[in-house]
Amino acid sequence: MITKKQQQVLNFITKYQKQKGYAPSLEEICKKFKIASVSTAHFHVSKLHDAGFLEKEENKPRAIDATKKEELVKIPIVGIIAAGQPIEAIEIPNATIAISKKDILPKEKYYALRVQGDSMINDGIFDGDIVVIQKQETANDGQTIVAIIDDNEATLKKIYREKNRIKLQPANQAMLPIYRKDVEVRGVVVKIIRNLENGARDNTLGYKKKIFLDRVRSKNPISQNKYKRVALSTIRYAGGKTLAVGHIVELLPETTKRVISPFFGGGSIEIAMSKELGLEVIGFDIFDILCNYWKFQIKKPKLLYEKLKELKPNKTTFEKIRLILNDVWKKKVELDPLTLAVYYVYNFNLSYGPGFMGWSSKIYLDEKRYKRMIENIRDFDPKNLKVECADFQDVIKKYPNDFLYCDPPYYLGKDSKMFKGIYPMRNIPVHHNGFPHETLKDLLKNHKGGFILSYNNCPTIREYYKEFQQFFPSWQYTMGQGETRIGLNRKNGNGNHIKESHEIIVYCPPRV
Repeated sequence: MITKKQQQVLNFITKYQKQKGYAPSLEEICKKFKIASVSTAHFHVSKLHDAGFLEKEENKPRAIDATKKEELVKIPIVGIIAAGQPIEAIEIPNATIAISKKDILPKEKYYALRVQGDSMINDGIFDGDIVVIQKQETANDGQTIVAIIDDNEATLKKIYREKNRIKLQPANQAMLPIYRKDVEVRGVVVKIIRNLENGARDNTLGYKKKIFLDRVRSKNPISQNKYKRVALSTIRYAGGKTLAVGHIVELLPETTKRVISPFFGGGSIEIAMSKELGLEVIGFDIFDILCNYWKFQIKKPKLLYEKLKELKPNKTTFEKIRLILNDVWKKKVELDPLTLAVYYVYNFNLSYGPGFMGWSSKIYLDEKRYKRMIENIRDFDPKNLKVECADFQDVIKKYPNDFLYCDPPYYLGKDSKMFKGIYPMRNIPVHHNGFPHETLKDLLKNHKGGFILSYNNCPTIREYYKEFQQFFPSWQYTMGQGETRIGLNRKNGNGNHIKESHEIIVYCPPRV
């Protein structure tokens, strides 16, 4: 169950330990086998541990130890179990798996099954993995069991007992539970042994996308939102794309290595790509005050937190900071970068809308909300992300072969429905006034690296990008969930307080 390379690593660890009395470090394993990345060495060590050949020594700098051969025990692999829809049990003759004796109880009986399907992926059980089962005929609610239903059909699920039935619950939001009056329990999962092919697959973008999308997919089959809101950004950005994250990630080509974002803004999509998919993301924005904030947020989040702790979420403090930012905007005063970053995020997150230099919101001038907000700032970890200040035209020209995610200012022409009761107010329209939409169109048409473009749906934009794939996601779009006000524009229209989205997503695959 281990590869040739992993056997070589095991032999090296065993020999090294006999000679020196302790195990080699990951760096020493890399040096021995000329491995470029410590993560690759860690992958091999993890597989050897999962297979029972190594054990971890806690609280030690060299936390691996070769397991003695007499500590291993062979468990028979008796068949295939469905982690999906039930299937008939399939026998696998003469197959075994070796595990450490410390993982099982000496007086209990065990067997192993190979998993087929992906209904238990959120519990870390993937297609092709092997699960070790402790034989027993009963189980507690919430345990993952081998269940036999419908005349010898076997399935792997969590068990829950309800009033008049038994629920077999998958660990995958895209799948529905199975209900039965009677269920035969054949054992409880006590150990998961990862398939070596799964280990390699875990590092592919396609696999990471699948896991992420399964997690954020809407549970409600009749919901207008295909995906749930993904709110990873530390700022409440006007026009943020928290409901678009799943739609954008779904389209992302599986060959993507790096994403360039010429219109970073609040970064909802970009942070998800970096944090959840492990991609390198470079963001740009023309708004220098925003970019200054992101540099501190990415590099020194704890420093931001300590400075924000010194401020109180009240109207007096808010108004004082608003007036200072107004003078900064008019270039009457200049703040040091740290103070400017602190004032910016304080003003933005506590404002109604939100909006830069907007008026304060009673909802967010709240001690508990403020505490949660600055703790999110403190704990922010976007992985491989950076943000710089630059014009989109220079950015797109600089990265001709990189994949782009573009979220430009919405088109506000005569045929656009934006700014008519559904788009958050902009006290200072940094981007919108005079934005060169046709210039963006021409640059993207000639871009070789491919792109995803999120825009507002209107005839002009559809015509601009008619040669590319177009998608039209729908969701409720409001400045505040539950808002029921009807403004003048809405009264003159349909009078409905529900503000539907007018979104278009344009997709062009890489052409390099």
